[in-house]
Amino acid sequence: MNRFYEVKVQKVDKLTSDIKRFTFISERTGLPSFGAGSHISLHLPMGTRQYSLINNPLDMKNEYVIAVKKSGQQEGASSYLHENIQEGDLVKVSPPHNYFPLRLEAKHHVFFAAGIGITPFWSMMAYLTSLGESFELHYVASSEDDCPFYNEMNDMYPNQIIYYFMSRDSKNKKLKGALKSLKVGTHIYICGPPSFMNFIVDHCIELGYPKKYIHEERFKPATAKEKPQPFMVTVNTKQSIQVDKDQSLLDALHKADIPLSFACRIGICGSCEVKVCNGVVLHNDTCLTDNEKQDKMLACVSRGINHISIAVE
Repeated sequence: MNRFYEVKVQKVDKLTSDIKRFTFISERTGLPSFGAGSHISLHLPMGTRQYSLINNPLDMKNEYVIAVKKSGQQEGASSYLHENIQEGDLVKVSPPHNYFPLRLEAKHHVFFAAGIGITPFWSMMAYLTSLGESFELHYVASSEDDCPFYNEMNDMYPNQIIYYFMSRDSKNKKLKGALKSLKVGTHIYICGPPSFMNFIVDHCIELGYPKKYIHEERFKPATAKEKPQPFMVTVNTKQSIQVDKDQSLLDALHKADIPLSFACRIGICGSCEVKVCNGVVLHNDTCLTDNEKQDKMLACVSRGINHISIAVE
């Protein structure tokens, strides 16, 4: 992601008490187009951070629009954006990438969002509406006041949104009911806090829903099923290196000057895929199919047990 564009903050809108919408424009050059579900990377003092684009890709007017929820971390990126970025400021952004695309072969699209997890679906719903495609949104939030785009959603999609402003038990019961009533050929898309996403994914699996029809957008890597342990890896039958418990295989390979491409670092894009020649792997990605996991792994999040052998091209 070495290439970037310098964009101007055209507008900042307060959507809720802790969510702001930022509109970026370029006055020097045309910005690359994007697909529904794409994100951009902002180059901030604390590093690069990814944010979903929320404007309709079919109605793009040389602008990128994102919505950011302020977290409790005072030195984090979201706090920096909320407290320091103002209209007229210049920001560097990398061009859009899409690890969470719509599957247009679907007969029906169902979105499950919680909190700020609504952001990737905002562009998807606008895009599908433009195409006349079928969709619905199930949206979990603590209240109407904490729900960004609430009035806009009611005006634009009055019959396609189910809200969940209720207790946890009632919410879970209603979500399970919604999952049981899905049409054949439906694709499911999920975004929100890990506990919410895990709940939806686990229940889909319990119902026997095909994994290839379940799509996730995570802000962080999926929670590892076991506590990370160090392991050894032999690369291309030549070089053996150790991967420490607090180190990813990807980082260990780079430290040993073994090049391997990467992008997301959270196990959703497949850029850092390597071939597994021998050994047992703990898979923590949400990208590979069960069949692919027989002889492949993603180096950014998955780990070996004791000693594995891999092939890196």
